[in-house]
Formats: sequence, structure tokens, C-alpha cells
Amino acid sequence: MEDSTQSGPLAEQIQRFIPFDELSPEALAEISTHFRTYEIAARKILFKRGKEDDECHFLLAGEIDLTDDQFRVTSIAGDDDENFLALDSSHPIHRSTAISKTPCQLFAIKRQLLELITTWSELRQSYEMDESESDWLEALLTSELFNRIPPGNIQKLLSRFNERLVSLGDEIIRQDEEGNECFVIKTGKALVTRKDNNKTETLAALGKGALFGEDALISNMPRNATVTMSSDGVLMSLTKEDFDTLLKAPILEFVSQSDLDDIINEGDTGTVLLDVRQAREASLNPIPRAKCIPLGILRSRLHQLSRSFQYVICGAGRAEAAAYILTEAGYQAKVLIQETET
Repeated sequence: MEDSTQSGPLAEQIQRFIPFDELSPEALAEISTHFRTYEIAARKILFKRGKEDDECHFLLAGEIDLTDDQFRVTSIAGDDDENFLALDSSHPIHRSTAISKTPCQLFAIKRQLLELITTWSELRQSYEMDESESDWLEALLTSELFNRIPPGNIQKLLSRFNERLVSLGDEIIRQDEEGNECFVIKTGKALVTRKDNNKTETLAALGKGALFGEDALISNMPRNATVTMSSDGVLMSLTKEDFDTLLKAPILEFVSQSDLDDIINEGDTGTVLLDVRQAREASLNPIPRAKCIPLGILRSRLHQLSRSFQYVICGAGRAEAAAYILTEAGYQAKVLIQETET
């Protein structure tokens, strides 16, 4: 098989191509896991005209012939100055057939992610952002969360974020308080802590581009931790209404109880039913076949889960928060709809 999956081409190779030339090496490193590098032998078909393709392909080395519906042939070489775009990527259904003239090295990336990066690059130019202004958005862009939202929502986010100056020691959100906005760190650093039985535990350190405070917006429950600035900085805040519309709604997927058995029995991917209620609640009213990981400790248990499975989450409002956490971390997750009794 001439196809192979590797760790990804070097950043300087990727930055030859649009839109990656607008990204920093750090941002490229963040999304490196989304690149698939591979080789094909000479006289092999890369893709066919009229076939749908959810990937976009970039030629690193070798030579490719593109033949359109009029049988016109365009040759593209890896070292050609005009080779700076994905091959025949203007439409998800190929308009040309690609055949290798020589052995070729290529890399591919999912079309949805490429469109997201392209949108960001063009908006960055139109807003005339300098590096300090755009770095935080670039870091947010390369997170797993943003792989799931429509590219058009980026522009709306730019207009909805509000800037806030903060100082070392400021408590931005407090445990057990109601949440009505979330935040992204534009500049600065912060610590996430939780108090339990008068003992304070440090859960995480946050840096530029980190999104926090969203859990309470999703679950409509009190804040489950405190976030304190560990330096001076600038935050970008987003109201609950805008968060629900621009981030939450496009990301969360739902499944009914009646469809659950079909998903488990017929799905191509193994399915795990995940109960995120407190252990005591789960023991008093257990859900058959469900694995219990309470929402409060879910982030710390992510390493116990596998990205090879999809997770169906139950637990009322907490299920949406859990599904968001899993999706943000790159897992497949759906929320089980609570059926009302009649």
C-alpha cells in the first residue's frame, strides 16, 4: 500500500502553502496531528473527477497531472513556484483527475479544518491585526474545539468578544457563583483552583488562547472552580447568549433513547454510555450499561478514555457540559436526550 501515516511534514514545508503561511510555527505544531503525510508511486490515481473528497491534498515533492472534463492536462511539480495551493480543492467534488507522473510525497488535511484556517487568515488580513492582537485567536483556532464550529462563526466571534484589562491576583470567576460569561486569555496567565473540605487544589495553569468559564454556561450550574490571574493581562469575554449561539449550538450533538440501541449495535465505532452524575446518584438510580465518571472529575479522567470510541452522555444538564468537555478534548461525544414521562 503506497499510503502511510506519519507524524507530519516539517513546519517550514507546510508554510510554503496557503493558508499555512499565515500561521506561526507554534500554531502549526498545535495542529500537526491533523496532517496526514503519505507517498504514492508513479502512474497512480490520487483522486478522480466527480468523486467527493473530505480531504485536501498538497504536493510536497514529485509531479502530478490534473486532467479536467475537457481532457486538458495541467502538470504540477512539487518544487514549482506556482505550487502553493491544495490540488483541485475549490470544490468538495473533484473537477479533475489527479495522476502521479513520478513518485510523489504529499500531505492531506480535512477540508473543514482547512476552510477554518483559510477563513481565519483572510479575516486577519481584513482586520489588519498585528501579531500581538491575533496570537490569542490563533491559539484558540488550533484547539480541538474550533475544529467543530462553522468557519463563518469566527467573524461573529471577533465582533462579540469584549476586551477586559486584568491584574495579577484578580479572581475572574469564583467557585459556586453563577456564570453568565466565559473568557479567553488574550495576554497573561491564570491558575484554576478548587476548594473541597477547606483544602484548595490547583487544577491547571492557563495561558494565551485558553478558554475558561464555559462549563457553567453549558450546564447552567454554579462555577465548579476559581480562576485567578497569575500575571497582569487582557481577557476577551463572551456572554452566555453569544456562547450558546456561536460555540455551544454547533458543537453539541444529541441522540434519543429510541435511537441509542441502533447506535450501539450498528455503529462503525464502539459506543460507550457515560453517566456523569455523582456516584451516589448513579448508585441509587443506575443506568444499565453506563460507565460512571462524575462531571466534577471528568477532565482529570480523560486519559482513561479512548478516542477510538464514541461516548453517549447521560446526566441531565450535566450531560451537555460533559459532552462539551469531551468534544473540546477531541473525543466523539453525543448527549442522550432525557425523555419526559407522559
